[in-house]
Amino acid sequence: MRSELEERLKRRREFHLILIGLILFTLFAFLEFKAFQILPFKFSGQNLIIFALIQINLILLLLVIYLVLRNLLKTIFEARNSRLSRSLRLKLTLSFVVLSFIPALLLFAVSHRFIETSLEYWFGSNLDQQLEKALFEARAYYQDKEREILVKTQNFINNYVKKTRRLSSKYVGRYRKKLSLASLEIYDAQGRLLKKSYAREIKNPLGIPPSLLSQILSEKSPLSETSDLEGKVLLRVFVLTAFKQQPVIVAGGEFLDPGLEKLIKDISSGVGLYQQLKFLKGPLKTSLLLVLLLVTLLTIFVGLWFGMRFARRLTEPLQELTEAAGRIASRDFEVSLPQETSDEVGVLVRAFREMARELKLYRERVEETTRALSEANEELSRRTAYLETVLAHITSGVIAVDQEERITLLNRRARELLDLEPSASGKSLHDVLPESLYLNFKDLLEKVPRDRPLSTPVRLYEGERHLVLGITVIRLPEEAFPGYLFILEDFTEKERMERLAAWREVARRIAHEVKNPLTPIQLSAQRLRRKLSGKLSPEDGEILFRCTTTIENQVEELKHLVNEFSAFARLPGLKLKENDLTTVIRETIALYEEAHREIEFRFEAGKVPPFLFDRDQMKRVLLNLFDNAISALSGKGMIEVKLYREGEWVFLEVTDNGPGIPSELKARLFEPYASGKGSTGLGLAIVNSIVQGHGGEIRAEDHQPHGARFIVKLPFRRREDA
Repeated sequence: MRSELEERLKRRREFHLILIGLILFTLFAFLEFKAFQILPFKFSGQNLIIFALIQINLILLLLVIYLVLRNLLKTIFEARNSRLSRSLRLKLTLSFVVLSFIPALLLFAVSHRFIETSLEYWFGSNLDQQLEKALFEARAYYQDKEREILVKTQNFINNYVKKTRRLSSKYVGRYRKKLSLASLEIYDAQGRLLKKSYAREIKNPLGIPPSLLSQILSEKSPLSETSDLEGKVLLRVFVLTAFKQQPVIVAGGEFLDPGLEKLIKDISSGVGLYQQLKFLKGPLKTSLLLVLLLVTLLTIFVGLWFGMRFARRLTEPLQELTEAAGRIASRDFEVSLPQETSDEVGVLVRAFREMARELKLYRERVEETTRALSEANEELSRRTAYLETVLAHITSGVIAVDQEERITLLNRRARELLDLEPSASGKSLHDVLPESLYLNFKDLLEKVPRDRPLSTPVRLYEGERHLVLGITVIRLPEEAFPGYLFILEDFTEKERMERLAAWREVARRIAHEVKNPLTPIQLSAQRLRRKLSGKLSPEDGEILFRCTTTIENQVEELKHLVNEFSAFARLPGLKLKENDLTTVIRETIALYEEAHREIEFRFEAGKVPPFLFDRDQMKRVLLNLFDNAISALSGKGMIEVKLYREGEWVFLEVTDNGPGIPSELKARLFEPYASGKGSTGLGLAIVNSIVQGHGGEIRAEDHQPHGARFIVKLPFRRREDA
């Protein structure tokens, strides 16, 4: 796998090198081509060869520079990243570089001087000036001949073409002979030959090349052209004129010496070639220097390559062992080690391979053990989470303590029952429990047997709180979790309901037993008064009247008491209808405002739509609450009533600024005969029964700075919800 990856990386590097070489070759070729276009000579085969050699030398030079720098930087970076190579590989590589650099530098200096001397000798003469002078003389003769032909042609135009009305080949031939011309021709604007006259050496019409024709018509100036005719050179001069107001072209020509034309071409070619060679002096010198520099850098590169190869073969096995040790240190035991050899490095590799194998086996055993422990820990975490969920939602309080009475487990219900903070877990029972309750816990810890639980009821009085707790203690197995487990059950509500049921039974029996003789007693007293009123003396009659009146009044009081007992024992069924509680409260307050003018009544009504409740029973609740508040105020004070709605609940608050509720009565306030006042003692018990019958609840709390507040909470239900 690793060899395939290295092979792909190698091919990618080779592709990148080839691509860079092509880009550089194209770039240099483009730049030099543009430079040659600006210069005053054309390309030739020699120029192209030199041009290609320069490109090849530049590319090879850049490639060698890249290889030298790349390998040198690679060696330096490897030395920085490897402690093992820093002291050995870098020193060996630099030693080979220095040994190859010194002789190569001397060779470069000598060869550079030799090249400069030779090129100065070759291009130091003034041959180019002499060739240019000869070319100038030849071209001067050529230009004189053109002017001579032009003068003769103008003479023909002025003396014949512009004066005659009709062109004639006969007159054209006469003028040709007269002017000593080899050819005389007349063409129209389309290049058609109108008239001609040639010497006998010219056998066929010559014509005008199309490019020359368009140039004559556009420039309207004389132009010349040479034509090769069987070893002879004919020089013609073309002049644009007019005949009968139509443009015509007159061409006059003479033969030139063939040797002169060839001489001009040879001299021009020689001058151009010498100028090109002289211009290529710099590129040629550059190319030679590039070759020399290329050889020098190749020498340095060979030394660098041999040094790196030698150092790598010496230090690579040790480097691989170092990397393998690092991977094993990072818990990666899938390491590849170098091939074993017969030298000391091979012995080290064999020992290292054996060590790696043993470490791998040990790691596998550790991972297997860790995996088993992790699975067990996950199972334990799931069971713990399940147990915590169960303990958080059960209605019983659970407390676990160790043998030093330090709390190790405390669920939410236990905190609520004992009024403890969440931070109580981990603390001692003595530090978090009241002294009296701690003594009960301590007594249970001392008495609990090993084989069965121990239970006892405990009454807790703490401020306004009055709780009846059933505490069960279990001794935990010492081999698993040494300590104790407390289970707390709240029997307060159960005990209250039992007392309430007992009171109702008592009230029912009292109402039944007392109510029967009351009417006969009242009737008997009335009969005695009627029968004896006229038969007794005035003094005895007064005594009889007071006694019978007292009997009747007490009977009425007993009837009222019996009715209260009867109402408490068996409340009538609720008649739920949609009523407006705000109206009921206002009507009730109106009744009391007239009778108790010294008391200030305040009513704050929120937006509470009509909802389902028993109007008569709720009015009875208000009457009881108002009676209690007026009784507490002792004739003077303030009663404040609030009515508001929060979500699906309606709240009714009745607050007074009297002395408040005694602390010892708060826990049993809604039980029969809890108030201790001179009333029947059933008012708040009846109120509580009515509110609970509506599915609500009632509670009492202190009002600051003094007074009491009763809060009634009723469900908000409409007819469509019922």
